[in-house]
Amino acid sequence: MAGARHITVHGLASADAARALAQAMQTHDLSGIETLTLVDAAPELNAELPAVFDRLPRLRNLAWRGTSASRAPRLEDLQELVYFTRSRALTLWAEYALDDTADAIAALESEATPFGEILGASRALLGQGIPVRWLVPARPALVYRLEPLFALALDEGIDAILLPKDTFLEPEHNAGPKPSFCTDDRLFLWDFLSYRLLGEDANLAPRSRIAIYEAMRDTLAENRDPSDSAVALTEILVARPDDGLAWALREETHSDRSAMTSWKGGEPGHTVAAAPLARAGEIAGFLGEGLRALGQWLGGMSGKQPPEPQHLPCVLIVGAYGGEHIGDAAILGGVLFRIHRRYGTTRAIVLSQRPNHTRHLIPMLDTPVALNVESSEQSQARALIPQVDAVVYAGGPLMDLPKQLVRHLYAVSLARRHGKPFIAEGIGAGPFVLWPSEWVGRRLLRMAARISLRTSDDAQVRVVRDLAPEIGRDPAFDYLETRGPSLTRLAEADRRWIETLFEETRDRPNIGVNLRPIRPAFTVGVPSAEREARTRQAQADFETQLAEGMRQFAAVSDRTPCFVFYPMNPNQFGQSDLRSAYRLKRLLGTSVDFRVWQADPSLDGVIALLRRLDAVISMRFHATIFALSQGCPAIGIDYRVGKRDKVAALLDDFGLSENCGRIDQVTGDWICARLMALQSGRRQDHAAPVRSRVTS
Repeated sequence: MAGARHITVHGLASADAARALAQAMQTHDLSGIETLTLVDAAPELNAELPAVFDRLPRLRNLAWRGTSASRAPRLEDLQELVYFTRSRALTLWAEYALDDTADAIAALESEATPFGEILGASRALLGQGIPVRWLVPARPALVYRLEPLFALALDEGIDAILLPKDTFLEPEHNAGPKPSFCTDDRLFLWDFLSYRLLGEDANLAPRSRIAIYEAMRDTLAENRDPSDSAVALTEILVARPDDGLAWALREETHSDRSAMTSWKGGEPGHTVAAAPLARAGEIAGFLGEGLRALGQWLGGMSGKQPPEPQHLPCVLIVGAYGGEHIGDAAILGGVLFRIHRRYGTTRAIVLSQRPNHTRHLIPMLDTPVALNVESSEQSQARALIPQVDAVVYAGGPLMDLPKQLVRHLYAVSLARRHGKPFIAEGIGAGPFVLWPSEWVGRRLLRMAARISLRTSDDAQVRVVRDLAPEIGRDPAFDYLETRGPSLTRLAEADRRWIETLFEETRDRPNIGVNLRPIRPAFTVGVPSAEREARTRQAQADFETQLAEGMRQFAAVSDRTPCFVFYPMNPNQFGQSDLRSAYRLKRLLGTSVDFRVWQADPSLDGVIALLRRLDAVISMRFHATIFALSQGCPAIGIDYRVGKRDKVAALLDDFGLSENCGRIDQVTGDWICARLMALQSGRRQDHAAPVRSRVTS
């Protein structure tokens, strides 16, 4: 056993147990042990630990781990140990193995919850310079709480680690039932791993931890549970009671303990060569696709442009699919209804850059068109073009997304070479930052037999200005108008969430809130070197002002309002709305009644929620559309820093410009005033005047 580097001890419930362990250790060579982890240890054993440490000459790290709130390490329990470990130059870690009750939003509301107690204890320990680690098991109950949990950990200076299974935390629990993930849970967890832990936060973790995350991601991609993932293994010594105080030390294989090492900046978690090589491969692949698309376009331009057809039984749909949320799903539903009515379409094939994600959203739609989803690679387009009657750009933005634009150019040009028309239905135009993207967008639209736009502002964008487009509305409105009193695709899980969110809110103002994180690309009029900092500051200032406006409204209302946050996009791809919910809750504390829908709501689920709200504060474009479609007054937040954008254009088209504020201009006073005005309007007119303007 001399080669073992780690020892984990379970069941040190008394000083007698600690003494028995020290005696048992005398018969083993433990000279190589570097890390000692004490699981659910009793505080009174502190005085007995020196005898244990004396048997571990190479010990450098001590982790005190609790597996429940009642056994969580607390400052008063570890105070004596702090002095002792510092005198021996040992690093002491406080570890908390989280369970299904871990809920960051609830903990910010009250520390009188199991996880709230852990948060309070963690803060106290951090205040004394003791590092804290949260061990987060990959379990279905936690999947949709991961974003707030990890955001809270990062803000507090806590090292949070996502682990593939509970048995890593407590091996003796291995006999318990294995948690069951559904396909949607796996997909959501895959997204969190791929774009948060292995994307945005990759430079915060050591390579061994990155390896665990990659193994989990790859396992989920095969539609298997994360506990099936093959992770890096290491031999450790585990001490357990066999009979009373008779202890046994035995070797076991566990996930690599080095994954527990914190990594704060410096060398990224990826191997040195992996990221540049992967990036070079991506660039080479993109250039190859670009050359093939250009070749198809040059060949297609030699042929005659097909006119707008009368009948299209089957179409190939392109657009910003794969990164979509339920608002984009509503766009697709609206386009399907439009082309069914106009061209008699009964079958469509959607090209998506993330087919599994699009397949997750398709069952939410109730349309007369049968749908299949395929990958958006050029080879798929080449195989499918002969099977369809036209290519349709189905709503959404035609904007600066180079990889998607190149694939669209290839598919549309290939269709033209086959004599098949291209239609741009209900699209948005721009914004374009890179001139090559604008060039491709212009070439695409010049091949269209028909173009319809979603707002009047889109008609002013250069790529479409002289192409005689039709100006209509966003296709999401078309689909949302079909959602009658009976919501045929309302999930039972959504029903339960809605009932919980509206508990004890009868006869109170119920205000919906939807926010999203913003990216530096949304900021204009600032030098590129300053754009990221300006964007972060604008977002933080806005959230502060919004929180102040909500507090003001609560203070002046004669009935206590309830604010309900609902995510349109809870995924990390496209940035999760749940991060904005967490940040707003952190600002609000307990000053207002603020509730968060921590899930991945269906399209009908959000509609059902909106039908119970009195008003909405909406940042996402389609959150505003959903509210207007259901007769729910909306206060829109235009989220492009320094410039008017699509939320303002939408509300202008509905004669509601006074209800839109730009993210870098909003004040708390303005938020409160608009909420008061909408509340007054609802009292005077219970017939939902906005609905009549939308559906007329």
